[in-house]
Amino acid sequence: MDANEVLRQYAAGERNFREADWRGIRLSKANLSGVDLTGAHLSNADLSNSDLSDANLNWAGLKGANFSRAILRGAKMPDGRIHNDLLEVV
Repeated sequence: MDANEVLRQYAAGERNFREADWRGIRLSKANLSGVDLTGAHLSNADLSNSDLSDANLNWAGLKGANFSRAILRGAKMPDGRIHNDLLEVV
């Protein structure tokens, strides 16, 4: 699935992307609030500056993914914790 297809489905109301293969996808600055990425493959994905508030990333593979300056307020992280702010990479 490429970035345009993801954005098209999201705009149509789809939020269930469980176990999706988004390896290497470029979704910088995308609004994906409320998306369910449980078990998704996000290695090397570019999600920088994206809105992932209230997203479910439980069991997602995040190795090498870029979340710099992403909004993760209320997002459920792979370890089950809820994130409460903007992710800043120093």
